This record gives sequence, structure tokens and C-alpha cells, in this order.
Amino acid sequence: MLNLEEVFEKLEISSEKRHEVMKKEQVVKNMEKIFSGRSFSNRLLYTLACTASRNANVELLANLIESGTIKNESMLKECLKHMGKKEVSAEEMVSFVKSNEVDEESIKNNIAKMRREGLSKKDMLSKARNTMPCADFRIVMEEINKIPDDVEEHEENLEGGDWLEEGEIRKLPKPGETPQVSEEIRQAHLKRTGGRVVTRFPPEPNGILHIGHAKAINLSFEYAKKFGGYTYLRYDDTNPKNEEVEYFDSIYEDVRWLGFEPYKVTASSDYFDKMVEFGFQLIKKGKAYVCHLSQEEICERRRQYTSDNMNERSHLSQYRNRSVEENLRIFQEMVDGKWEEGTACLRFKMDTNTKNPLMLDLIGIRILNAVHPMKKVRYTVYPTYEFALCVSDSLEDVTHSFCTREFFTRQESYHWLLDQLEIYKPIQWEFSRLNISNTVLSKRKLVPLKKYGIELDDPRLFTIKGMRRRGFPPEAINEFCKSLGLTFAETIVDVKKLENFVRDNLNRTSRRIMCVRDPLKVTIMNAEPCSVSIPDFPGSEVSRNVPFTPVIYIEKSDFMDKGDGDFLRLTLDQPVGLYMLYPIRVVKVTEDGILAERWDGIPKKFIHWVSSDCVRVEMRMYSPLWTSFSPKDSTYLEEMNKDSLKIVHGLCDKRISEAGVEDRFQFQRIGYFCVDRDTTEENIVVNLTLPLKNIV
Repeated sequence: MLNLEEVFEKLEISSEKRHEVMKKEQVVKNMEKIFSGRSFSNRLLYTLACTASRNANVELLANLIESGTIKNESMLKECLKHMGKKEVSAEEMVSFVKSNEVDEESIKNNIAKMRREGLSKKDMLSKARNTMPCADFRIVMEEINKIPDDVEEHEENLEGGDWLEEGEIRKLPKPGETPQVSEEIRQAHLKRTGGRVVTRFPPEPNGILHIGHAKAINLSFEYAKKFGGYTYLRYDDTNPKNEEVEYFDSIYEDVRWLGFEPYKVTASSDYFDKMVEFGFQLIKKGKAYVCHLSQEEICERRRQYTSDNMNERSHLSQYRNRSVEENLRIFQEMVDGKWEEGTACLRFKMDTNTKNPLMLDLIGIRILNAVHPMKKVRYTVYPTYEFALCVSDSLEDVTHSFCTREFFTRQESYHWLLDQLEIYKPIQWEFSRLNISNTVLSKRKLVPLKKYGIELDDPRLFTIKGMRRRGFPPEAINEFCKSLGLTFAETIVDVKKLENFVRDNLNRTSRRIMCVRDPLKVTIMNAEPCSVSIPDFPGSEVSRNVPFTPVIYIEKSDFMDKGDGDFLRLTLDQPVGLYMLYPIRVVKVTEDGILAERWDGIPKKFIHWVSSDCVRVEMRMYSPLWTSFSPKDSTYLEEMNKDSLKIVHGLCDKRISEAGVEDRFQFQRIGYFCVDRDTTEENIVVNLTLPLKNIV
């Protein structure tokens, strides 16, 4: 018999996703048909199993995938549409594929044609979906993202309106407008909150935050602020074996660095005693019972459950109808630590006629004999996420409970529990998760990077700490999140959009520094040492003095013996201006460099320079860790760009000596840099945040 766990392992499917898949009988049936006798490592076969209906001839499609006839998800989707519920022969399917497939060359030609037509990237993608539905959209996106961003389009994006006044979010009920079990509950809630909006950001302290969390943080804090309310930072600390003290501290630090101050920092564990009390209450109402089925047995019964055999009740636990008295006794024993882990759990007695598998008697409290990492208390029982979330929301009088869209199916159980407990019930609203191109975000994928020397705060990663170390300003991250709006549709956002916001911010806020990476020595024979006043920004009233010496260094690329008509910098017969000084011309080229002299004419170009008393810096030049738009789950480690970090040494003017860790600068004509924490008195280390868009 096929071992699905082996399939999941080979495909690197997360434990959460496995659990979800095992609940879907049709998907399991499809997997058993498809993977029997076939390679476990073909991701497209897994996609077929997850998307094919019961009427689809999955074995025929699987054969076409294995033979290489069906090559990508878009083609598979169109084949499933074409097949529908009718009988289709292998010959007909092959003919359909051959007549609709689009090769890579055709994709590139079509994108090039759209570009000539002046279409925006968004319109290109829409047109590609309509005109090339069977194309491999990884190639489509890679081609579209090779196109430089349009400046006018970027400026228009930066001017966007109020993101909280667009789409469905503007229609959300006000505090007190959601249905409650009784009017008394509503009025008591309004009295406690004064009718204000209350939100929360509830991360699990089992890892560090990333750009996706930044969107959720912005939504919760900004929504409450807009309506004069407040926001809790609440740790969802219901899995002590996965949590560490450093993550509690790290999350709080990241939220504050982004510019948000929680009304109060709380944790689900603050309400554990109340949740145990609620457990007893539900038992007395006949709405909860102690179950001794193992986690595996519960999952198997849920997997077998379908709406077709709903009346058979085979998925129900044999412990469901034990007496209230017995349930109370055993639950008390669980709380007292008299049962071993895995031998008993408290389940809710939910609607047996539901078609929602997440309503199949959820586990509410389980035995975990573990010390809480922050509170240093050994609890004998821990509530599950599903129980803790809704109860904590209610006890904190949260008016608007924001969740990403994968929690949509949990709405029914969320509301059922609060109604059974007869306590206040918040509004629950889902929005799309932020997925960004050219990176990975999940902890499951980030942790394996450590064996390559890439820590979670590496500047190439889009964790909050990684972006901070790289030099991304928090204001730019927040503006980027707001620009995306709030929808239910899942998309991958081009990382270049985030970079545009970062560049725009740094261009306005970062001090200018002169830096030379590949130095060429220039001795100006008729120059005198002096001090040059250079503004922090173009047009700024704040200036700093930079020492000038007759011996300076310029970029080697700023000199040619003989230049062509387009080369406007220094040549044997073409003078050049020194930034904030005067023009010079070449007198002689020697083995030691260039001998030059001051010149009184008007140069065609000015270049930057550093004096002989310059400061040596270590420059960490970062490029994307993944060059593909959407790294594949199964091969993302192999897809890593092994040359994404190059270390070069440059010479900076003396203003860099004043810099502190995390100070941001624009190195003129090179890019934006941030001082790294590895800096010492002897060695200044800077990270490349982003190159300038147009380097001249």
C-alpha cells in the first residue's frame, strides 16, 4: 500500500499542509492513484492530485505529465478544463496539448511585442493570461520582470490614496454592530471599550518576523489608529516546544522598529486559567468531552469524512457520549497532571451535520507537560491555537480580528465557540498573505539556510531584521505595505516595487558620501591643501567640511587615454570637474598614476574623489539570493545564487568616520549603503542596500 508520508517527505510538504491534505478524501484518493508506481518527486503530479475533481481521469493526465507532454501548471489547468466530465482519449489530450502549448521563444517574443505596444507590467500579465493560458507563467513573470520599472508608474504608485478606504475593508461593521448572543453582552463590551476600535497582532514566538508580517502589523495598528482605537501585541504562545525567549524579545523589537507602539503586550498564556475554566463550563453544557483517540486516529477519521457518508457517523469518537460527570472527573485529572501526554484531550462537541471538516469536534485543550519559555511555569495542559485565538480576542475586547485568508474556513468554529461560551464575539475579516518575489519567507525554508552560513538576519533575506541590517528604512517598508491594498486574492508582488519605495525614501533622507572602489591616484601639482564644505544633500543648508589634499583618488573608470564621443570624463585631452571643487586636466600619466593641474575652463562633467587621508571601508555588495521570480519549494536550495555576496574595499571621505551602526548613506554614483554591526574602530563595514537606478 502507498505510504503517503513518504510522498510528503519527498515533496517537502509541511506538516501543517499534510494535516490539511489528509482531511480531503478526494485529494487522498487522487494521490493514491497518481503516485502508485510513479516518482514521488514530481511536484506537478502533486498539483494534479490537489486540483483534479472526482470525474477527472487522473491516471491519463499523470502519464502525460511523466512523459513530459504536460510541462507546467498552466497547461495542466487547461487540460483539466478541457477534460471536464467527459471521456477523453489519450490521443485527443496529446493533440490538445500540442495545439495549445507555447514555447519559451514564443513567450519572449509576445512579451517583447507587448512592451513595444507600451503596456504596463500589470496589463502585460493580464494579456498574457488571456492570450497564452497554457504558457509556463514562471517564464512569463521572469520576462516581465526583466523590464526596468517605469518612473511615471512608480511615482503614481507612491501617490496612492487611503488604503483603508478602498475595497471591502471600508464596509466593515463598526464596534458593537456584530451579532451577539445577547444585548447585554454587546452593551458590556461597548462600556469596556468606550466604543473604540480594538485590534491585535498575534504572532507565534517560534521565529522572527518577515515582510509578510509587516503587512499584518500595518493593518492592525493603522486600522485602530484611523478610528481612534488601540492595538494589542499578543503572543500566541500555545506551542511551548517550538518557542524560545529570544523570539518574544525579537518580535517586540521589530514591531517597535517599524514605528508601532502596542497598547499592551499580552500572551495567550495570560488567559490559560480562564480557558481551563471555560473547558469545564463547556463540559457541563454538554458541548465538550474528553477523548482518548490519538492524534493520528483523529486525523484518519477526519480524512475519511465526506458529505456523502456524513450520516454514517463513523468519524465520531466513541468517547463522545460519555457522561458529564465522567468528563468532568477526567478533565480535572488532566489539569492535575495525572494523565500522560497523548493519552487524553478535551474536544468540543460540535455540529455533526456540518460540511466543514474544521467543525469535526476540534481539539480545545491537550496535555503538554512543558515549561513555558517566558513564564518559567510548567503547565500540564495547553489550549490549542483555535481555542486560544477566539477566547483571547474576546477577553481583550478585540473589535476587528484580522487574519490571512487561510483562516477563512476557521470562521465557523471561531463563532461557534464564542456563542457556546456566551461571551463577546469580534468581527473576523481575512485578507491575502503578502508573497514577495525572488525570496522565501517561511521559517521551514529559512532555517536550512544556516548550513550555508546565512543567518535569519542576513541582509539578503526579507526578514524584518535582515531588511533592517541591509538599510531598508521602516517608513519605506510601511509605505510599501500600504500601497498593496487589501484583497482576498493571492498574488506574488515583484520585489522591485518594494525597492522603489526604499530608493525613494533613501534619496530624500540619506547623507551623501564620496567613495572610490577602484582607485586611481591623481596628484594635482598646483593645488594647495584646503577644506571643502559639502552639503549633506543636494540643496541642503547643512554642510560638513571635507579635507582636500593635492593627492586624491578617483575611479579608474573615470579616466581613459582616449575617450569616444560619449565619454565625458577625464582623458588625455579632456578636462573634468572635481565635485564641489574645480576642473583639472592631465599633464602626464606615470606608473604611479596621473599628474594633473588646475584648469580654468568649464568641464563637460564633474566626478567624485577622495583625499589621501581617506578612510578604508569594507563594502559588502549584495545581489538577490534567488534570481528566479518564484523559487520552487522542492529546489529552492539548489536555486540559490552562490555569488550573491562579494566583498570589495573602498576609500571614503572622512565623513564616514562619524557614522554609527545602521546609519544610511548614499555613496555618490554607486548606491545606498548602511553601516553594519560588524563595524569596529579599525574596520568600517557597510552593506549595499540598493544600487542607484542609473549609475553614470
